[in-house]
Amino acid sequence: MGEPQRTDSPPKARDRILDAAEEAFAEDGFSGASMKAIAVRAGVAQGLLHYHFDGKEGLYAAVIERRSGIINTERLSRLDAVNLTAKDAVQQIMTALLAPPLGPAGGGRAYARIFAGLAVGESRDAALVEAHYDPTAKRFITALQAACPQASASAISWGYNLAIGALVATVARNGRPERLIGAEDSPQGLDEVIAHLVTYATGGLNALIDAEP
Repeated sequence: MGEPQRTDSPPKARDRILDAAEEAFAEDGFSGASMKAIAVRAGVAQGLLHYHFDGKEGLYAAVIERRSGIINTERLSRLDAVNLTAKDAVQQIMTALLAPPLGPAGGGRAYARIFAGLAVGESRDAALVEAHYDPTAKRFITALQAACPQASASAISWGYNLAIGALVATVARNGRPERLIGAEDSPQGLDEVIAHLVTYATGGLNALIDAEP
C-alpha cells in the first residue's frame, strides 16, 4: 500500500507540493526528481501534481516563481528604504540585494542548490531567470546608476552580475571558507557572512568604476 494521502484544502495541498518539490529538485536536480517521489513526499495523489502544475516543467517553474517572489519582495522592500544620495548608498543597495537570499526568505540549503543551478543552467533555467529575476535586477541596476551617476552602464551591470556570482558561491553556506584556513570549528554567523559579501560586492563595483577612463 502507498503512503496515506491527506485531504487538505487545495491551497494547503499546493503549498505542500511546492515544499516537497523544492526539496526534491534540490536533492536530485530537475532530471533526477520524479513526480511520483514528490507526490509521496507531499502526501498527495500523483495526479494532483499534474492537475495543479501540468507536469514536471510546470512544477519546477512554480517552485522558482514562488521562491523568487518571496526573495524579491524582501529585496524591493529593502531597496525602497535606501537613501540613494547617502555616502553609503552602494553598500545599502548591495545589502538589500544580497541579504534576502541568505536569510529566511531564501529557503535555506534546499533552495540554495536550485538557486546556484539557475545561474549556470541551460535554456530552461535561463528563461526562468529572465522571467522571475531580471525585472528586479533592473530595479537594482537603476538604483546603482542613481547612486553612482559618474559610472557607465557597463560598469554598473558588471558590478551587479559579479555580485550575484559571489552570492551564488556563498548561498550554500558549505563552510569552505572556514575549511580552507582550518577554522571548521568556528563557522561564521549569518551577519558576518552578509557583511563579508556586501563589502566584497561594494568594493568590486567601486573598483570597476574607478578603473574606467
